[in-house]
Amino acid sequence: MAAARGTGTYRPRWAPVEKGKDDKPGKSDPSERLDGRKQFEMRSAFMKVGAVSRATGSAYVETNNVKVVCGVYGPTSNERTSYSDKGQLSCSFEFSPFAREKRRSRDDEQLERAISLMVEEALTASIQLDKFPKAVVKVWVVVLEGKSGYLGAAVTCASLALADAGIEMYDMVSSISVGIRKEDLLMDPTEAERGSSDFGGSLLLAYMPSLQQITYISQKGTIDSKVAQDMVKLCSEGCSKLHSLMRKCLVEAERKRQAKLAREHSRSNSS
Repeated sequence: MAAARGTGTYRPRWAPVEKGKDDKPGKSDPSERLDGRKQFEMRSAFMKVGAVSRATGSAYVETNNVKVVCGVYGPTSNERTSYSDKGQLSCSFEFSPFAREKRRSRDDEQLERAISLMVEEALTASIQLDKFPKAVVKVWVVVLEGKSGYLGAAVTCASLALADAGIEMYDMVSSISVGIRKEDLLMDPTEAERGSSDFGGSLLLAYMPSLQQITYISQKGTIDSKVAQDMVKLCSEGCSKLHSLMRKCLVEAERKRQAKLAREHSRSNSS
């Protein structure tokens, strides 16, 4: 799946689909969360492509206090490796100097290297690597702000940037996490929720909704297998909603690009 290069913004306004008690795992609906969301409601999202002018493709994703920007460069010749009939994806993840409250440390560097590999693993299965043999596509992800939820935002933002760059893909990858507090499942938990004494753990999923394929999954905390299955189901539903927003963002960007070309063509004809 590839998208045309363009610049556009999509600011969605949506709410989770209302379902009965038996339609959702976990308890029905606990009291409102600290940020005002319901149990199965994701944070509102802002998406934009064309955020980095000199990149082949780029994107910006913001979900409340999580802000991530990504630039994609290439494909370019990969001189460091011998000939291969498949291309390579290289991902680099980092926190901006003002994204963290504390000064950078070795722990931050190790975390960045670990997340770089996670993002790379989540995205590699979605890219048609055989389309650019002996070449490499480089993905740079920078967290501008965010204490939690930045991994899912990074994967989503990077996949959107790859589509903006016109990289041929099987499907875009969206990613989100679900946490458990006592016996209640919480979609897209905040840092405050993760830090509460009754928070039992979380599960993050990277997912290709069109193909219904998981590209990456990670779990924190001790979670019962049945509960984990329910969390995967909720994550896949959240990923599908994010995927829809990503598609709308790309469509809107292409619409604006075509409109701009039409205006330029009209001006050139009139002159």
